[in-house]
Amino acid sequence: MKTKNLILFLFLFLFFFNANAQEFKLGKVSIAELEQKVHPKDTAAVAAILFKKGETRFEYSQGKGFEMVTKVKIRVKIYKKEGYDWANQSVQYYLGNDLKESVSFSDAITFNLVGGKIEKTKLKSDGEFDEKTDKYWGRKKIAMPNVKEGSVVEFEYAIRSARIGELKEWFFQTSIPVDHSEFITYIPEYFVYNPNQKGFVVPKVTVVKNQKTISIMSKERTGFTTSKTTYSEDKIDYSETQTTYLAENLPAMKEEAFVNNIDNYTSSVSHELAMTNFPNSPTELYSTDWESVAKKIYYNDDFGPELNKTVYFEDDLKAIVTGLAKQDEIILAVLNYVKSTVKWNEYNGYSCNDGVKKAYKDKTGNVAEINLMLAAMLRTAGLKANPVLVSTRANGISIFPNRGAFNYVIAAVETVQV
Repeated sequence: MKTKNLILFLFLFLFFFNANAQEFKLGKVSIAELEQKVHPKDTAAVAAILFKKGETRFEYSQGKGFEMVTKVKIRVKIYKKEGYDWANQSVQYYLGNDLKESVSFSDAITFNLVGGKIEKTKLKSDGEFDEKTDKYWGRKKIAMPNVKEGSVVEFEYAIRSARIGELKEWFFQTSIPVDHSEFITYIPEYFVYNPNQKGFVVPKVTVVKNQKTISIMSKERTGFTTSKTTYSEDKIDYSETQTTYLAENLPAMKEEAFVNNIDNYTSSVSHELAMTNFPNSPTELYSTDWESVAKKIYYNDDFGPELNKTVYFEDDLKAIVTGLAKQDEIILAVLNYVKSTVKWNEYNGYSCNDGVKKAYKDKTGNVAEINLMLAAMLRTAGLKANPVLVSTRANGISIFPNRGAFNYVIAAVETVQV
């Protein structure tokens, strides 16, 4: 009799647990989630992330080698009209050279409770937008349909990238409460990344090893008068490290009066490529120092070489500085000329989009074009001027040396005290 009662208790317990456990799968929105009027732990919240699950895997193809594929699934609850912006999402992606990234959205649905029943409204093509923000970056956007107070919206996006230098930073926290945040990385043994965590909420981390296999096809032709093609398949086994970062019940990060960038204190994890170690190849180290980062940026075609272009402004510069002897007068004259001649197009960055010559001709340019032009003019006028890489507050504080640590460039000139 006791055994039967125990079995019945366990059955009821498991049934109750499964019935009440939140389903972290897209399309499984519950009536309870739609009926919820306020967040249980933050009644002032305008919205909340019910779950955010992401993973980054490395996929291999013979033509391209390894590529990173990041998939993210998100479910958001809208409590108030002020939270409607959370139904509009955007993902930035890289456009430059042969390392272009691609972004796609899927399974984007708005759920509402109508007459006690769940009503679904799928995202249509007119709610999806793609814009090119500059020469190197684009942004894919969605605007979810039929959003109301009480709606639940969910969607998935995927990013395919050959830029293996660093993984996309994963933020566990944001400006609204987050009930469940989970990020999993699947990294082949050929890549070694240094994970860097920040923030005051530390996620639970678990690591397991998986065995994976790569199949490589090859063909061989034999014969002279009558050729024959034979195909063969080679398999390479390797180890994969699966790391799971899990955090739950994260409070909203609120802006503070004396905090210049709240992201510096927001719980997140980033990964820097430290080395690669491929079969039959020497180990290649990638972790670097700030001096190496500065050199890479300087010798990029869109930075250092732009400083050497001077013909386009030389005649104008002569007219500007003629009759000026003091260095302070020359500096001020050149600065005011550039400010009044070339307008900022509201794009930041340390790389030129169209180049200093075109920016001068069109009288408009980004931060790099204007300030590299200014530095070049000051040099041509006989002053010791150099570009200086900086990071704006919005760009945050970098944990490790990398080019993304900078997003702005200014011109600095050394003056001689008399």
